[in-house]
Amino acid sequence: MNKNNPNIENNLYKISKIVHDAHDLNKLFKNLHDIIFDLVGVKNFYIALLNKDLDLLTYPYYHDIKDHPPKEKFSEGKGLTHYTIKKGEGMIFNKEDYQSLADQNLIELIGSPPYCWMGVPLKDYNNSIIGLIAIQSYREDIIFDENDLRMMSFVSEQLTLGIERFQHIQELKHMTYYDPIMELPNKSSLFKEGIKIIDGDLTACAFVDLDDFMLINDTHGNEIANNLLQNISYKLSKLVDKNTKVFYWGADKFTITLSNCKNIDEIKNQIKKIKDVICKPIKINGESFSMTSSIGVSISPLHGNNINDLCRDADIAMHQAKEKGKNKIQIFKEYMKDVIISNYGIEQSLKHAVNEEQWEIYYQPQIHSETNDVIGFEALIRWKHPEKGLIMPSKFIPTAEMNNHIFEIGEYVMKKVCRQTQIWNKNRKNKMIASINISAKEFQRKHLIDLLDQTLEDSGISTDELNIEITENTFLDKNIDQIKKIKDRGIKISIDDFGTGYSSLSYLYEYPIDTIKIDKSFVRDIEKDNQKKILSNSIINLAHNLDLKIVTEGVETKEELNFFRSKDCSIFQGYFFSKPLSKEEFEKFIGF
Repeated sequence: MNKNNPNIENNLYKISKIVHDAHDLNKLFKNLHDIIFDLVGVKNFYIALLNKDLDLLTYPYYHDIKDHPPKEKFSEGKGLTHYTIKKGEGMIFNKEDYQSLADQNLIELIGSPPYCWMGVPLKDYNNSIIGLIAIQSYREDIIFDENDLRMMSFVSEQLTLGIERFQHIQELKHMTYYDPIMELPNKSSLFKEGIKIIDGDLTACAFVDLDDFMLINDTHGNEIANNLLQNISYKLSKLVDKNTKVFYWGADKFTITLSNCKNIDEIKNQIKKIKDVICKPIKINGESFSMTSSIGVSISPLHGNNINDLCRDADIAMHQAKEKGKNKIQIFKEYMKDVIISNYGIEQSLKHAVNEEQWEIYYQPQIHSETNDVIGFEALIRWKHPEKGLIMPSKFIPTAEMNNHIFEIGEYVMKKVCRQTQIWNKNRKNKMIASINISAKEFQRKHLIDLLDQTLEDSGISTDELNIEITENTFLDKNIDQIKKIKDRGIKISIDDFGTGYSSLSYLYEYPIDTIKIDKSFVRDIEKDNQKKILSNSIINLAHNLDLKIVTEGVETKEELNFFRSKDCSIFQGYFFSKPLSKEEFEKFIGF
């Protein structure tokens, strides 16, 4: 090292910063190399990574004035890199040391012998070695010492953090767009990819729903039902080619896109093949199962040119197919939208519900597991229908969004919850945070910020008592200005159902987010599902690295609670602690 270099501290700060800010591993490696060259004056620098699954040592970055990058080698090799990794600590070797090790058959002489070599292992948070960084000098006037070793150890620590962050991001990216159980891309992948429109050709979107699948689940159990679903997924995956793509939508549903179709008859024939594939018997534990499906089809450009509209229309057509007696194929017709609305009478009923304020707010507590204190709650709306009783939001929110009633419903919830929060928190030492869901459509509302300001003023609660929950698809519309305005007021922002939407992950760095809520699909039976453990660990590690709070929702068992507590998660929401409660029940729960 140039001992008189006045920029050492500055360069060490640079190393830390570029690791934190990096969005590309290759660029990160190059930037580190430049700084190390400035510190030690040698250009010979490389990074070796250990793939434990394949037992291979690879060299993603290698710069040497005399030698080419080595080929991938098994970890049992006998170079200086392998030797230092096995020793598990940073080492410096001069030319004589190098020759002595070779004479003792401890290493093999590989490449040009350096005058001085230094390597430091890369160790993860479990102190397991994941690779090594090394520099080497071919000049007698440049040798390395203990100061250099300390510097390289710092670089090693920083680089390991950077590599782990990238690994977590890659895992989450894969998780976001792929269902590991069904081994198919998921609906997030579908919306990300969209559809490819070719002039003169037709593109079809098929919405596939397995008939009476829940009956199989109820009569034969989850294990058989999941096995059956996996078998069907596998059969559908065999249909994939350059013109056919299969996506797992969720539950017992799939979406299939067909490109480059010449006419509607071709589409019908392809869809019939899909239906026939599903109908083929499947044997599980000696028992044969024959499934049928209801399939709705929408076609571009006849029914629209964007994937959102095509999925919606295919879904509507699928419900029509099911009403016709199941095991049917139905191509979307425009009148079907009106049929859906008239069949359920949702639209007119919603108008009346809005005018009469037929709503009831339920409150699900959020618990700090170390203190058992109620630190907040999520406000959940129910439709208090005069004839049908309480109706869940999944039954009316989509229609409310379609017909813009969502704005009135959202305003009612916000005002009601904030007023109630003020009453409850008025004499509480530790104030509860009220979490309110705002849909992507509400987020686009021009006067949302004005509504928030007015509601806070009227209710008398402070901004730090309010948390806005948004789903990942809200980020599709790049609502960064709206989000920043909310955050600037001191209002907290959470991502609800994290990992199930249209996540690109970049927003975790771009947007001022406070909290991610781990979706209950990752929580359920996690103690029995190793894949869920891996995915949940990735989410948790990423959140911790970005200093984000974590709320684990859908916790129902002691085992689920213990798993997430062991990962330094402390805020929980779920039936293990409490179901959503009416106002009166919640007041009893908190001792109000």
